[in-house]
Amino acid sequence: MTPLQLRCVLAVAEDLHFTRAAAHLGIAQSALSHQVAALEAELGTRLFERTSRRVRLTAAGTALLPRARAVLAELDRLRTDVVAAGGAVAGRLRIGAVPTLPEVRLADVLAELHRRHPAVRASVAVQGSDTTLAAVADGSLDVGFVGLALSEPPAGVERRLLAVERHVAVVAADDPWRARRRVRLRDVATRPCVDFPAGTGGRRQTDAAFAAASLVRDVVVESDDVALLLDLVRRGVGTALLTASSVPDLAGLRTVAVVDGPARRSAVLHAGDGASAAARAFLAELDRHLPADPAPARG
Repeated sequence: MTPLQLRCVLAVAEDLHFTRAAAHLGIAQSALSHQVAALEAELGTRLFERTSRRVRLTAAGTALLPRARAVLAELDRLRTDVVAAGGAVAGRLRIGAVPTLPEVRLADVLAELHRRHPAVRASVAVQGSDTTLAAVADGSLDVGFVGLALSEPPAGVERRLLAVERHVAVVAADDPWRARRRVRLRDVATRPCVDFPAGTGGRRQTDAAFAAASLVRDVVVESDDVALLLDLVRRGVGTALLTASSVPDLAGLRTVAVVDGPARRSAVLHAGDGASAAARAFLAELDRHLPADPAPARG
């Protein structure tokens, strides 16, 4: 079993197409097919079901994916740690992040990291908190920024609290609430709302707050796209409950404090002592850009 074989399997699993997977890896399709077939022969089981029309994972292939990602991540950490022992930091740094990061200007952190450690190659995936948490836990991400209430992260994952922000009601600039300083959840429940999809990390705390108050609201549009939600608010489609840091552009918008509204806890996740040298360098740079203590709840 070789790293190339594992990378080939992961590429095919992502694309579900051998030709596209080979193009993404920069190798010939015949070479990729040979690597996958060799690994299947070694394991004694098929990883993919292939027909003339489609490719799909078998149960064995699905079981292999998280282990393959973890093995490749550990090899990356090994390389960066060996290089770092010689006085330099290099290697891959994989970051997952929610769309809005309170107290963090990720571009500033990455720019300074590049200045100090130009051999580090970083990639940033913008995704939901649940996906990011799972990826840090299985080693396929080095660092994760999440907006999720975490009591205890999974084994092997450490966290640092970044900020605690209360949600605000976001309304259009000409909304009747534009001059109000504060409202309550029961006021919000009388209006149509726009929000993240039900069941996602960005939505759970809001739904829990309404349920705890025995209130039901009407969510007329759901989306993971914050910019779309804010545009819908501008057009008067509904009211949004978001953190203030989620509303960087107030053109055409107003925010109103929700005195009994939910709060979002934002955290950075990493592998602690198991973090790679590149991840440790990034976290050290992050520390230089953060306030000494997490921001208190606002509102």
